[in-house]
Amino acid sequence: MIKMTFVALLSLAAAGAAHAATTCSFVTSGTEMTLQGDCTTDTTIIVPNGMTLDGAGYRITALDPPGGNFHGAIIRSGGTAAQVVNTVLATGNLANVCAGGDDSLTGILFDGASGTISGNTILSLNKNSSAGARSSCQEGNAIKAVNFGPISGRIPVAISGNTIRDYQKTGIIVSGEVDGTVTGNTVVGAGPQADIGQNGIQIGEGATGRVRNNTVSGNAYTGGGTASGGIIVASGPLHGSRYSEGIEIDNNTLVGNDVGVWLMQMEQDRESPAVPTRAKVMGNSISNDAVTNKLYQAGITDHGNGDEISGNHIAGTGYDPATRPGSTFSVDRYNN
Repeated sequence: MIKMTFVALLSLAAAGAAHAATTCSFVTSGTEMTLQGDCTTDTTIIVPNGMTLDGAGYRITALDPPGGNFHGAIIRSGGTAAQVVNTVLATGNLANVCAGGDDSLTGILFDGASGTISGNTILSLNKNSSAGARSSCQEGNAIKAVNFGPISGRIPVAISGNTIRDYQKTGIIVSGEVDGTVTGNTVVGAGPQADIGQNGIQIGEGATGRVRNNTVSGNAYTGGGTASGGIIVASGPLHGSRYSEGIEIDNNTLVGNDVGVWLMQMEQDRESPAVPTRAKVMGNSISNDAVTNKLYQAGITDHGNGDEISGNHIAGTGYDPATRPGSTFSVDRYNN
């Protein structure tokens, strides 16, 4: 079998820029490209269609290019199928310059691609505030699988066994025409802080899937006006999408999040859905020993229709209705 060493592929936009640079090199064998050592990059590394990027436990650190800013994902799918495994990702002192759309900071992005994201470690995924605080830019999502393009039908993506910490906004996002299996991940938020409302795992904009056997902790916002969630389902007209139907959230361990499981599927007027959503939230361990959010805390919040919530263990003063009546809840339901 022929093996070949090559420098990491760059995004098309970045490839034409004089400043685009990476020290990352891979050996490719068949459909697998294996990272050869710790490296840095100031532009996106593309995984070609059908290929597996195996980081072999080495670290890729994203840096700002000379005179500019890092844009987009550190690693991104380049076709309709990809795998990213055993890779360590970090950011290195990125400037606190907010970006949106394709330029928003992401660790691993599958856009219109099926496949597997497994066994990776995200050590940091953030931009640094000049004041030394966590950036308030609404980006910095560690793993993101989305499908809003021309591919018909739902694409399957498995996100498993990843360890994610020090992310800016969200640990894992599954959004759009995606069927996600999110299992066995460890997602660690920053704990109580007022800089940005973090979320652990978010299923949204009509995506379906299963979220099970994950450990999600420390998504707690003290800034007022909103709350953070451990596991969130955000779909329906309020979010500009169809509903996510039949989501299964089971056997997760959720610790120290403002809201442990937050099913926020709503009509445009914030009323619960008129159509069945049939989410299942079962067998989860949900705890919070403190009240740190100014507005609201709950073990489970359910805006849905026909959702099943059973067998969950909810504990701690942070979710005790007697702690702060009207603001702390064990289970807060708004179902039709």
